[in-house]
Amino acid sequence: MAFPTSVNDQITDAVTQSNVKIVGEAPAMAMGSIYQSLAHSTGILFENAVAAQQQQNTLMQAATAQGVMQIYSVDTLSADGAGQLQDQLRQSAAELEAAGMGGVNPQIADAVKSNLRNVLDNAGDFSFAVRSVAEAMQTTLDDISAASHHDGLRTLQLAATASCLRAMLADPSQANAYAGVLDTIRRLG
Repeated sequence: MAFPTSVNDQITDAVTQSNVKIVGEAPAMAMGSIYQSLAHSTGILFENAVAAQQQQNTLMQAATAQGVMQIYSVDTLSADGAGQLQDQLRQSAAELEAAGMGGVNPQIADAVKSNLRNVLDNAGDFSFAVRSVAEAMQTTLDDISAASHHDGLRTLQLAATASCLRAMLADPSQANAYAGVLDTIRRLG
């Protein structure tokens, strides 16, 4: 106590100790609040990444379905059926590539990386754990995207093969023309 007051010394000591306790705990409380906020923000980033992945997968499925329908609609019995089928196969594969091979939305991946760089670079073990989880999440979403793309491409190959074989059975004299289409189909994967 600095000087005697009319307040009981035990009361002033209790108030002083409470104030010291509050001031002493403030940094830990602030860090706890920061970590909670960071965990919440990172969770939202992961949720957005998964939502973007789902939307991209839906687009990829739509592109695959459209490509299959277009391949099946090609008139393989016409004189230029093999060329039409080959052109349609290439176009469908390109549309599938555009719709399905993006992986994680680049904006979300950049946001996660920026978050990790700006906030966690000096946070030690916590930083390492969050960075590891984020990288695993991104790798997983990229793997899912690649698998979905591969499945869509395989579906296009099967549809093109079926159309090609149907045409070859209908007109065996065109077998050589469709052999080139089958080769294109094989090289797509």
